[in-house]
Amino acid sequence: MTAIRGSSASTDVPLPADKLSPSLPLDVDQKPVVLVNCGSFNPPTIMHLRMFDVAAQVLRKAGHAVLGGYASPVNDAYHKPGLLSSQHRIAMCQLAAAESDLVMVDIWEAAQTQAQRSLIVLQHVQHAVREHYDDISSSQQQMPTAGSPSQHPQDSASQQISRQVTSVLVCGADVLESFVTPGVWVEEQVRQILNDHGVVCITRNSAKLHQLLQEQGNLLHEHRHNIHVAEDPATAGISSTIIRQEIGQVKHTIDAMLVCTVFCDDTQQEKQMLE
Repeated sequence: MTAIRGSSASTDVPLPADKLSPSLPLDVDQKPVVLVNCGSFNPPTIMHLRMFDVAAQVLRKAGHAVLGGYASPVNDAYHKPGLLSSQHRIAMCQLAAAESDLVMVDIWEAAQTQAQRSLIVLQHVQHAVREHYDDISSSQQQMPTAGSPSQHPQDSASQQISRQVTSVLVCGADVLESFVTPGVWVEEQVRQILNDHGVVCITRNSAKLHQLLQEQGNLLHEHRHNIHVAEDPATAGISSTIIRQEIGQVKHTIDAMLVCTVFCDDTQQEKQMLE
């Protein structure tokens, strides 16, 4: 599996790159983006994968070039009730992502010694993906064809475009609404996410969210130009919470059968360890 190095300022783990677009768009009107979904994935569901697909469709219609997508399971230090170990959640995400031609699993967040804010994860992915395309451009420059100059204008253009690659947060309406809930997020980090990265919110007709976007005086309204809201046509209501509650029916709600097997087995093992 193709992988790219992470930030040297933290525990370094490879970022998968096998599903990234092999090249950057040379059209200056196409902004290159990579999708990132930070979550517990406890367990991952078909709706998690749908969020990436819907987000990609929305951004492509808006004129962006979607290079790939990353699911980033939260660190064990997140301490969410009922949260399985990151080892098991990563394994389930990798099984689920195997069915997607867009989604990869970034284990960097889970591998750190403490919980990470979403902004840090977005910055990590953006930095690593930019370096990935810089490396591709550099390697192409080092292999000139016979009788050709060592550097082509197109190579230089590719390097400039790689610096424009932006990581975009993909989330549900509950997460986006929590951006303006006191005490949940660091306000300055929310500003950075909305201003420097942007958000694609997949929702099922959230009246509260639309109200927040329209009302002046909050960060969502202030940065609404960088928020894409997409109504998901699939309203099955599949969620990780429902799956945990109805574990006996999980095989009917997850496409990847092995994800169900891993979740069931690991849930029983962790329960036995606590007994």
